Amino acid sequence: MYFRKHFFVALESTLGLSNAVLSKDEETVKQKKLIVALKRMLASLGISIGLICVIIILTCIPIYIFKLMKRVTLQDLDLSSIWFIISFSIGTILPFLIHRKKPTEDYSEVSILFHKLILNNYNLSKMLFSFDRRFKKGERIQDKDTFLIVSGLARAGTTSLTDQLFKAGAFSSLDYSNMPLLLAPNLWKKMYNPKKVTLKERKHGDKMLFGLNTIEALEEYFFKVFLNDEFISDYYLEKHEINDEVYSNYIKYQSLIRQDNNATYLSKNNNIILRYESLRQYNKAFKIIFLFRKPEEHAYSLLNQHQRFSEFQNEDEFMQTYLNWLGHHEFGQNQKVFKFSDEKPVISYDKNTLDYWLCIWQNYYSYLMNLVDDDYLLIEYEDYLNKPKEVLQYIENSMNMSFDYSYIEPFTNTRKIDTSNCDPKILETTESIYQKLKLKKRKF
Repeated sequence: MYFRKHFFVALESTLGLSNAVLSKDEETVKQKKLIVALKRMLASLGISIGLICVIIILTCIPIYIFKLMKRVTLQDLDLSSIWFIISFSIGTILPFLIHRKKPTEDYSEVSILFHKLILNNYNLSKMLFSFDRRFKKGERIQDKDTFLIVSGLARAGTTSLTDQLFKAGAFSSLDYSNMPLLLAPNLWKKMYNPKKVTLKERKHGDKMLFGLNTIEALEEYFFKVFLNDEFISDYYLEKHEINDEVYSNYIKYQSLIRQDNNATYLSKNNNIILRYESLRQYNKAFKIIFLFRKPEEHAYSLLNQHQRFSEFQNEDEFMQTYLNWLGHHEFGQNQKVFKFSDEKPVISYDKNTLDYWLCIWQNYYSYLMNLVDDDYLLIEYEDYLNKPKEVLQYIENSMNMSFDYSYIEPFTNTRKIDTSNCDPKILETTESIYQKLKLKKRKF
């Protein structure tokens, strides 16, 4: 039905009201949220009622015209007349003739609605998280302080390395099949556990294939929910601290994902740097890998993806919503800059220039270089490309695990980037940081 989108909005608003009721905020804050949710629900309900009236009116217009042409009253209409039947039929199909935008090719409208009902409502997600903990309690998966995070500025090779690690070792991680019940993976698995998976190339155009069983950077939704998006502003992703409750729930969340007590939790999270220092204060045992690559190559890759995804988002409005849920603001129309201090980073260049993305690189890796911490593993992208087995052996020894190397093959990147139009000062600054990273990295 053409108007189902608006009825879906009414359903979303109704569940949004329930989400506000579940809020554990202070009473005054909760009341404000309830009022906003109630207004939204009543507005969507009013729109739905109005649309029903529109449907009725559109259906009756041809009948009314037929009545005028025949110059008869409604009581005298011959309901068996072929012309009446034709008029009524025209009226019933009029609402369907209005053009509407085609839904995304990857998700049906019902699937999109289901995602919105779950992922837009943080208090509902917290309740599902609590249910899932009780559900898996009988399996006696013990909390484990040792886990592995793969991170870095987007396009540093984090997806590829995470995928290789998952295949090589006894790791457990979130994958696409966990969507949209990300905080209740075990409950959702009982209802939805796909066996046959079709692989296809992801939107990035980098020849990496993915399917429902492909692991992905999905844990950020946990932090968005339990921190209530407080670190996300209009233009920035801001450095922040976590508290005892968030850390405790984070470890419990990992236990929900781990298949057994021998499995180690693995995640790719490019936003983890925003809370890394705080997380390290709670846990000295976990391992984290930061990847870096040549600034001009890295910036070019970010620029390319920014342009690709901006175009995709013009064609598919759901894509931006999906990326926002997962905290993916690396590029595209809702790209945000990492803010590591009280001072706001100001980048004067256009986002469609290489200079802008060199500044993004500089902002990220200058902060990483100045971290007073020797516990993270620093690996260069080129080393991973050329010597993947040596890189994985290093991680294997650091994690005290046993890896399978039977499928690993080195590959090369021969792309040359033209920097002739770039600001020489930016090139000089980023090159200086890059050389310092090379001195600090693990040598292979």
